[in-house]
Order: sequence, then C-alpha cells, then structure tokens
Amino acid sequence: MSEAGGANGAAGTGPENAAWVDAEIPVAPQALAAFLSDPVALYRLNPSLEIEILEVSSADARRFRLRALNESNGMRYDVTVERSPLEDGALGWRYAYDCGFKRATEFRIEPGRAGSILRVKEYYERYADPGDAPAQEFDRSLVPWIAALRRHLVRWKRFGRVPFYAWWVQRMWLHMTPRQRRIARLIWWIGVLEFVVFLFVFAIYWAEMERT
Repeated sequence: MSEAGGANGAAGTGPENAAWVDAEIPVAPQALAAFLSDPVALYRLNPSLEIEILEVSSADARRFRLRALNESNGMRYDVTVERSPLEDGALGWRYAYDCGFKRATEFRIEPGRAGSILRVKEYYERYADPGDAPAQEFDRSLVPWIAALRRHLVRWKRFGRVPFYAWWVQRMWLHMTPRQRRIARLIWWIGVLEFVVFLFVFAIYWAEMERT
C-alpha cells in the first residue's frame, strides 16, 4: 500500500502490509502522549470518519466500541478497539481492532526540535498473495487525519485559554460529523467575507464623506 503527501511530514510503506505518516507536532512528547490516549478526541478528529457510536467501556478508556462510516473508502466499521502501550517500551500507543482488514493503528512519539515527531502507522492483514488483499478496504484517511490532529493541537496551544474556545471544541466541534464541520467552516468564511465587504463599503463611504 502506498500513501502520498503528509501532515507536515512524509508517508510511506515497507515490506510489511502497513502504511505510515510522520509529522512534526509542536507539543511536548508527554503532553502529546496524554492527548493520544483519549479515543474520543483522537477518532472524532478524523475528517473522513462519520462516527455513529464511540462507546468507552473502561474507566481508563483502554477499551471502546467504534461504529462509523469511513468516507475515504466507503467502508463501515463496527469494531472493539483496545489501547495498549507500545511493546518495545517507546512512548506512544497501539490501538488494536478485534476484526476487519485493518488490524491496528500505532502512534509512536519521539522528541523533536520544536516539540515531537509523531509516526502513525496502520497495520493490515497480510496475504500470501498481495493480489488477494481487498484494495478498497485500505484506509485513505491516514494523511488527512494526522493533518487534522496537528491543526487541532496547534490551535489548542494558541487559543486554548481563550474564553469559550475549549467549550466550543469539546462540546460542539468534536461531536459534529465531517459534513457538519465542512458546513460550519463554510458559514464562518462567508461571515468573514461579508464583514470584509462591509468594511470596504464603509471605508469608501467614509472617504466620500471626508471629501464633501
């Protein structure tokens, strides 16, 4: 499987049936690991995942049920997901799926110059004959997902202390579907454009008033 582009990083494949993307995240490694341990924020930030059920079944959020439509490949998922530390002791998490072609998503964190280097790697079922793999089931949302995670963390770092920003993100934004978020962005940009046009018209009017 191959991926193109990256979230301020690069993506690639290897001999194993996996795909990955690297991204620079301007957040300290421990803080990033804490954020990635929350499946609600983590999976709801995927811009291609229309979540129907995200039901955490353990107090420490290590196990949860996920039922969703992946708009990137048209696949519907209904899986139980289990979070565990990385087996080699590195900083990060592994989210393993109890069924389906995709077996796990791994988040590996290393210190970076401006915060952290995050590698997100997705593992798929291996087939003796690669031609037998169901190509339509490969998740094409990996790169936009990590890009969305990075944007969210950058904005949170910048605006997290602004009044009502945290409430808006946690209570509203994260619970919207991808389509609802696109509509919200469109409405916001239309509002900004209308305000700019108003200022432009007002400036012309004021200039004409000054002349008379």
